[in-house]
Amino acid sequence: MYLSGTYERNLDAKGRLSLPPAFRKQLSESVRVLPAPEKEVDALYVFTEDTFKAWLDAVFERDGGYDPTRKDHRAVRSGLNGAATTLEIDSAARISLPEADRNRVNLDREVTIAGDGDRLTIWNRQAYAEHQADVDDALANFFDR
Repeated sequence: MYLSGTYERNLDAKGRLSLPPAFRKQLSESVRVLPAPEKEVDALYVFTEDTFKAWLDAVFERDGGYDPTRKDHRAVRSGLNGAATTLEIDSAARISLPEADRNRVNLDREVTIAGDGDRLTIWNRQAYAEHQADVDDALANFFDR
């Protein structure tokens, strides 16, 4: 599975998000959603069960893998698992985003969903436009060196 592409959507009054068909075809019956832990990313991450577990393992790779004897490892793992909510995809290909998560990353009615390889990111549309301007600069610098 490799998720790519960008789509604009609107949340309904109940905070439900309709998944684009291109993404829905690659997802199972449920997904794991959590606010991005990076300070500079004001978005929700959406993973499948398998990609969430792989991502969580990758978080600890730079330290040689998860070490349950390390307090910081236990805290990070517990925090990420605790922040991740399992959401069912309904028959209309929608997920109901938790209000607390929506508030934490300032999601209002207009959102942008972007594929990012192993996950989807859900942004406030304006925040995504600002993020994309930084990405465009990084791309230009990367390829023009």
